[in-house]
Amino acid sequence: MSENNEKSFDLGSVLTVTTGRLFTEMEKVYDILNYLSNDSIYTHQIPRVMEAAQPYVLTQYPQLEGVGKDVVINSWKDAKAFLDSQKEVFGDSFALSPMPKEMCEHIDSIEEAIEMRSTKTR
Repeated sequence: MSENNEKSFDLGSVLTVTTGRLFTEMEKVYDILNYLSNDSIYTHQIPRVMEAAQPYVLTQYPQLEGVGKDVVINSWKDAKAFLDSQKEVFGDSFALSPMPKEMCEHIDSIEEAIEMRSTKTR
């Protein structure tokens, strides 16, 4: 981590956040979302945190708007080939800092799961 509280993330992780499509391993998805939210999220919290993180990351890197949204990916090999071509355009990694607390509030994982479950059964 750098002095100004930034951490670099690979292009695949960043595009996963900006597109909502999986361009990296799940471990890296947790890593970037935990860092951005300054939290330790669980699987069921990924959609909420991703929704908060997407505009935040695109504000910092508007050149990534739409990149990877419509590309056809049928395998990890396709994803890797796409990422390699995009690294030539955008570079390998992007420095990010955590989101302000008001952009992504901490919600207890158990309480959120209970709320999600009760909302589905109504």
